[in-house]
Amino acid sequence: MGIERHWMVGKRLSQSPPPIIDFSGTWVNRLGSEMTLTVTDGKVTGRYRTAVGEPSPTEEFELVGFASGDLLAFTVNFGKYESLTAWVGQHTVENGVETIYTLWHMTKNIIEEEEPRQLWAGFLTGANTFVRR
Repeated sequence: MGIERHWMVGKRLSQSPPPIIDFSGTWVNRLGSEMTLTVTDGKVTGRYRTAVGEPSPTEEFELVGFASGDLLAFTVNFGKYESLTAWVGQHTVENGVETIYTLWHMTKNIIEEEEPRQLWAGFLTGANTFVRR
């Protein structure tokens, strides 16, 4: 039942094709983090500046991912801060404002000696909403 149920989640719910969204441009979330995206043939590249955590708000990080219709997935490597974050989301328009609703997962390095006791402390998850700037 589990595999069949998971497969059903991936079935198309609509007979009409999803809209093709050009995600290229600058997007900002409610925390003030900003990403600048370029999309070419479904491949996403760009830069990400976070407004939370240790990095300076002016420090930029490489962003890579994929776009398909109105869906977006991207990852940022925060390098010297020893963490990676991946987002998946969907574009919509609300009250005339282009919006991307996302869920994210972050993993951060746990010191080897502490991994047996602290490994799960290295995983965080949440949601972000980005709007086009």
